[in-house]
Amino acid sequence: MKLRQSMTTLHTWGGLLPSWLLFVVVFTGTLACFDKELEHWMRPALHGSSGPASASAQQISDWLADNVSAPLHAYWIHPPTERTPFWQLGWEEDGSGQRGRAVFDPVTGAALPETLGGDFFFTLHYNLHAGQIGMYIVGLAGVFMLAALVSGVIIHRRIFKDFFTLRPRAQGQRAWLDAHNLFGVVGLPFHLVLAYTGVAIFVAAYMPAGGMVAYNSDPLAFYHEVQGGYHRNELDQPAGTTVPLDQLVTAAQQQWQSTDTGWIIVEHPADASSVVSIRRRDPSRIGSPQDTLSYDAFTGELLHQQQTPPAYRGYIWMVGLHMAQFGGSLIRLLYGVLGLAGCMMLVAGNTVWLRKRAARQTPGLHLVQALNTAVFFGLPVASLVLLWANRLIPAELEHRASVEAWSFVLAWLAVTLATLVSSRQPLARARALLGVMAALALGLPLVNFLTAPYSHLLATFGTAPELALIDLTLLICGVLLAVAMARYRPRQPVPAARKTECGESEVTV
Repeated sequence: MKLRQSMTTLHTWGGLLPSWLLFVVVFTGTLACFDKELEHWMRPALHGSSGPASASAQQISDWLADNVSAPLHAYWIHPPTERTPFWQLGWEEDGSGQRGRAVFDPVTGAALPETLGGDFFFTLHYNLHAGQIGMYIVGLAGVFMLAALVSGVIIHRRIFKDFFTLRPRAQGQRAWLDAHNLFGVVGLPFHLVLAYTGVAIFVAAYMPAGGMVAYNSDPLAFYHEVQGGYHRNELDQPAGTTVPLDQLVTAAQQQWQSTDTGWIIVEHPADASSVVSIRRRDPSRIGSPQDTLSYDAFTGELLHQQQTPPAYRGYIWMVGLHMAQFGGSLIRLLYGVLGLAGCMMLVAGNTVWLRKRAARQTPGLHLVQALNTAVFFGLPVASLVLLWANRLIPAELEHRASVEAWSFVLAWLAVTLATLVSSRQPLARARALLGVMAALALGLPLVNFLTAPYSHLLATFGTAPELALIDLTLLICGVLLAVAMARYRPRQPVPAARKTECGESEVTV
């Protein structure tokens, strides 16, 4: 078998089989480029507050002591930034490993109503909310994506010509093949880099055996040496009076001669070995340099100044490149557009597979049609429903974030069940779902206007453009989806001619 023939088989099946999982990963990764903006949008209680930020790190730490009774292994605090104008707090309980999270108003220091926030899409992107197993599954999908991209380059003789070829009115599979080629070529360097870095940055988790052997099954020692970090074992002695966190933050800022502070991490807060580590924040770099100062929590003595090894700096650079944590809004917008191109490449590729085999009634055709609808329509519908739930669920409701999560799951399940019920009418089903997505996207800014007086487009257009941009994006997407639904007409079957006994042609319908 020739190379191109073997690569064609690899591209076809290596692209089709993981395509639904890849769509989930690429779509949620595209949304995760704007995770902090979505987090801000999903917290309307922040939008009406005004005045300079006055809450402090010590105030957030005191809230944790007053509201969480379980002994803690560690907790971490992040001050407000341009993209996340609120205090963030996370903690891990000692023994159980259970984690918690809270967000606070930067002016009053009051805890805000819980929500899934933009972090929901980020976690779904890299581990499907399935922990280590989910991370392995996503990593395997990334390897398949790399194979499909490389084989796609090999089998396309006219790859540059395909970039300029799009015939949307062509018959059959031709238009979809043009679209698949176009979106694939447009984003090819981007997709290659993102697929590679997405796999590479988790290589220590995918293949831990070497580190476990070299460090006697102590992964903590491995990570501390690789990162150049600092760790102090617990003394199992009661803690004393701690130095205020704000005092240590000021000392770190003076050491760096910079006010850009990142995570403040307190290890073993109830033990005499407690250490406060303060990281420097540098948004001008592709990868944060991870400069960290570690202080004794009780004396304020500087215990360690982290010097990141060169190899780990390269790793950090790859992480920053993959996660678009540099370059500002323009880079995130570019990542978003190319991410959507990747989604369309997958949709068009699957449609080509279906159109090519429709006349032959290939086994499994209806299964592929059902999976296409359940994933390519179900995930966007569920994401929109999640945003609707964020605005409609009462702020004071207990376990509010869980209700949001269930709204997402149930919406996706509803689309899947509707797909299975009407599996013999794929074109009509697709048109109906386009209408549903258009209605959800166009209706959300209206719901935002009615339920969140400080969050809607008119209120945020001049004061918070990142919030206004979300409403504008929803309106644009809603209009495009409505136009697509209006123009989406199933093609009538072309009559086939056959000869009668007298030699005349008659039309068979």
